[in-house]
Amino acid sequence: VSSSCEGPVTVASAAMTFSPSDLCDGTTLLPVESDLELGPIGAPSTAKPRTRGLRYALQGLGVAALAACVAGTLVKASGSSAGTTAAAGSPLSGSVVGLWYKKGADGYRAMKPEVTGRLWQVERMLVGASMCPAASDEIAELREGPWPRKHPGKAPRISKFMYINMPWDDKRRQYMEHQLQNLSSVWQRHSQTLSWERFEGVSAMEFKTEDKYADWRQKGFSEAPKPDVQGDYGTASCTYNHYSAIRTIPESDDGLVVITEDDVEISPQFIELWDRLWPFVPEEWDVLRVGWFGDHQNCSMVVNPMLDVAGWQDPMEGDCAYCGAQAYIVNPASKQRVLQRFERSKITHADELLGAPTPQMEDPKDLPPLKAFVVWPTLASTLLDDRGYPAFNSDRIFGEKALSGKIPRTGMHAMPSTAQHAAPPNNLDEDLGALPEKYRVAIESEMKKAEAKAKAESAKLRSVQRQAKAAEEEAKEAEQEATKAKQALELEQAMYYMIPKYVEPTLPPMPAWPPAPMPMMVPATLPPMPTLPPLATLPPLATLPPLMMPEWLPPMATLPPLATL
Repeated sequence: VSSSCEGPVTVASAAMTFSPSDLCDGTTLLPVESDLELGPIGAPSTAKPRTRGLRYALQGLGVAALAACVAGTLVKASGSSAGTTAAAGSPLSGSVVGLWYKKGADGYRAMKPEVTGRLWQVERMLVGASMCPAASDEIAELREGPWPRKHPGKAPRISKFMYINMPWDDKRRQYMEHQLQNLSSVWQRHSQTLSWERFEGVSAMEFKTEDKYADWRQKGFSEAPKPDVQGDYGTASCTYNHYSAIRTIPESDDGLVVITEDDVEISPQFIELWDRLWPFVPEEWDVLRVGWFGDHQNCSMVVNPMLDVAGWQDPMEGDCAYCGAQAYIVNPASKQRVLQRFERSKITHADELLGAPTPQMEDPKDLPPLKAFVVWPTLASTLLDDRGYPAFNSDRIFGEKALSGKIPRTGMHAMPSTAQHAAPPNNLDEDLGALPEKYRVAIESEMKKAEAKAKAESAKLRSVQRQAKAAEEEAKEAEQEATKAKQALELEQAMYYMIPKYVEPTLPPMPAWPPAPMPMMVPATLPPMPTLPPLATLPPLATLPPLMMPEWLPPMATLPPLATL
C-alpha cells in the first residue's frame, strides 16, 4: 500500500473488504453505520467479529502504511474544504483557525457530525489494533473496562434544561423555547416530565464596567499565548455566565440538569441516546460534555466506544480540540470542584475550564485535572443551516449586531432553509465592517500580528531552505570526495596485482611418523659350502728356556690364596 493511498489494492479479512482509499479519503472514511454498532472495546458484542476483522485487516496493512493513510485523512478532514482557500497572508489561512473558520460548499467542517464521526471511528480502530497507547495510566486503566459496565443501574433522569441567553436576543430565546416545548412531548412519551429555564447572561460591557464584577476582573486574563484572551471581555462574560449557571444546579439527587447555549440543536432521541450512553460512563465523573466539536484524532484520549477524555487543547499551530460548551452536565456531587476551577483560574474560555487538563499557566496542585469526558454521538450540537453554516451569528463576537435574519423555525429540529436566515458573510472585509469600532480595531490588530507572524515564519522557512541547500551542496562534495577515494583505492589494488611476486616452492608433505615397517627380505637358498681339508698338525712348540729374572728383584713371594684376602 503506497503512502499516497492510491492504487487498486484491496484488503479482505473476516468477511469485510475495504481499500486504502476508504481509509484515506476524509469524506468516505469507512462508512460504518454507528459507534453503537461497533461493540465496546474488550467486551462481548454482536458486532465484535466486525471489529476484530477490522483490527486484523489493519495489522495486515502494516503500521507504516496505516500511519501514512491516517495522516492523510487528518489533513483532508481538518484542512480542506471543497473549492475554498484563504487569501495569502490572511489570518484565516493555514491551520491557525482551521476548521471553524474555513468556508466552502459544505460549510464549516469542524461542525459537521459526519466528519467528527469518521475521525471518532479511526481512533477506535487504532486502539482496537493496539496501535495507540493511552495518554496516561488513568486512561489506560479506564480502557480496561469492562465496557459497558456490568451493573450500571438505570440512567439518571434528565429533569431540566437550562439555556444561557442574552437579554436582547429574543430570536434565540424564541428558538429555544419552541424546541424545548417540542422536546417536552418526547419526555411525556417516556412517562417523564421535562422542565426548562432561561438563564439571563451578562454582556461584555456590563462585565467590564459594573462594580459587582470587579473581583472577577481583578483576577486578570490568562497569560497563555494561545488562545490569546487578553482584554477579551466577550470571552470573560461568556465564561462568567457559564459559572453562574453552574452555581444554580441543585446538589440533590432529583435528576440531572443539562446546561446549553442558546444556539444548539438538541437531539429528539436524547432520552434513548442517554440510556445507551450511561453504561459507558465511568462511575466517577465530574463533567459530561454531551455537546462539543473539534475531534483531531487524539486517539490517546479514547476510553471506550462512546467516550473520550475531554483533553481540551488549543495549540499555537493547529485547531482547537475537544472544544465548545454547547451542552454539558455537571455531576451534582462535583459541583463545588467545578466551581472552584472557575473561581481560582484566571479568565479564559469556558470550554477550557470544563476540560479535563489543568488550565494553561495554572498550578496543577491548586487546580487538579477534572474527570471530564466528551461523548459520541453528541446529544446536542450547534444548529446549522442546510449549507453547513451556524444558523445564528456569534453574539459573543458581534454582540447585538449578531441579530440578523429570521428566527429558525425547525419544527421538530428539521434543518432550517437558506431563506430562513441571513447567509454567512462572504469575505473578511464585510465581517469587519459590521463590527463595532472597538472590536474592529482589536481584530485588525490581531490581523497585523498574524501577518507579522506569517512573515517571520516565511523568513524562517527561507532560512531553513538556504540551510538545506548548503547541506545538499556539502553532501554532493562529500559524495565526490568519496568517489575519488574509491577510484584511488581501485587503482592501488590494480597496481598491486600487476607486480610479479616471489612464489615459494611447495614442499612435498612429510611422511607420517613412525614410518611403515619395511618388508623382510628372505634370501634365496645358498648352495652348501665346500668341505675344506683339515689343517695340518703343527708340531709342538719347543720348550722355552726359563725366564731369567733380574738379580735385583727379590724372589716373588708366594701369594696367599684369594680366600684369605
